[in-house]
Amino acid sequence: MSMETPNLFTMLSAYRPAANTSPFEDYCTNGLAYLLATGCTTLGTLFAEAAGAEGTVVNVKVQPGNNAPVADLEMTFQDGSETLVEVETAYGETVHRPEPRGIAKHLRVGFNQSGPDSITWDVIAEKLAIDPNELARQFADFLRQDVLGLEVVNLDDALHTNRLYALGGAALRKHFGTATRYENSSSPPVQGRYRYMGTTFSPDGGELHYWIGLVNESLPLSEHYHLMLASKITPLRELAGQPRATGNWRWEYWSGIGRVVRPVGLSEYGALLDRIAT
Repeated sequence: MSMETPNLFTMLSAYRPAANTSPFEDYCTNGLAYLLATGCTTLGTLFAEAAGAEGTVVNVKVQPGNNAPVADLEMTFQDGSETLVEVETAYGETVHRPEPRGIAKHLRVGFNQSGPDSITWDVIAEKLAIDPNELARQFADFLRQDVLGLEVVNLDDALHTNRLYALGGAALRKHFGTATRYENSSSPPVQGRYRYMGTTFSPDGGELHYWIGLVNESLPLSEHYHLMLASKITPLRELAGQPRATGNWRWEYWSGIGRVVRPVGLSEYGALLDRIAT
């Protein structure tokens, strides 16, 4: 895929089922590629500066090379230099990616500024939020909500978008810092409803012995959910009984703040995380 076909919907359909990646990672990567392919100067300048290149981006490819296992970008700048960009949509991702055609310059898009060769999602969102292109501003809003988890999430969006997962990650990074480790965790959906969906995590980077997220109120599954925290071995404050919808998930300790009737955000997640005994 190159700048010769800057069609947003074609680019978003570029997910390769055999690749070691997720559709969401592809959506984020192809979103960046589309803005670059359609001449977003703000984004092109940001990547050129990070790559130490002259001018802006003149060509971009998604998942370059037959052996690329995950969503990456390969960029060519006006001065002819090339850069491979690794895109991180899961915090702390450690996938080792191949180097197509011997490109020496690498950049990384992620959550932390890990060095001069990295660009953070929050910087991209900040820059695009004031871009004159409306589509660029919409992408900035998408990043804030669906990648960075910086906005409140209503129940419908929690069940049908990436926003609850993003919120969980943002709350954990804010509460525990860079040492935290986490991954998305949910039951298979049944007609758009879940037994549970949320984030399994470790505050200190060890074993994933905690979980936070939404638990269905009843069985058979209903339209109502509770925001809850679970611990496998460590006591919690303000204990509650284990919800029926979690089935044979036998973790020892549960706590919750009731049925979700309004949007939840970092404050609600933080209130639950404060119940972890220290």
